[in-house]
Amino acid sequence: MSLRSLLNHCIRMLAVLLISATPATAAPQSVLPFDTDTWHTLKQSPQRPLVVVFSTTDCTHCPRVIDEMAAAVRTARVKARLVVVVMDGAGQENALRKNPHYRDARALYVFAGDDMALRHTVNPEWRGLTPYVALLPVKGEARFHAGSPPAAAVREFLKP
Repeated sequence: MSLRSLLNHCIRMLAVLLISATPATAAPQSVLPFDTDTWHTLKQSPQRPLVVVFSTTDCTHCPRVIDEMAAAVRTARVKARLVVVVMDGAGQENALRKNPHYRDARALYVFAGDDMALRHTVNPEWRGLTPYVALLPVKGEARFHAGSPPAAAVREFLKP
């Protein structure tokens, strides 16, 4: 291999590494409906840990919690996923896709149906406070937190 081709190869590899290491700057391109079946599907599909943050557009603490959970998932030693559900986001899909707080979400949902029924499907004890965080392990039951989960709970959840 010539020095020139070796240099070109190194430059291409560096470009690939930089692109893959750069965080996304926009939320997922599609906003999906969150209906009564969605929660059951999410609960039954985790091949890896799943963090679900329920939010509203007027929640002042939600962006910080979403960012905290995104950082925890990003730096975890296990491959975990982050999903965000915007309870009052129906009809605001364009704005949601542009929101930088959702950029690390694997999927972005909006409630599609009766809010109370959907909250009851997720957790009958949930009274609608946001942010509401569900930590779904690969095996076992979901753990719910109103507000930011304690750091120890997140560490335990994301440990290999």
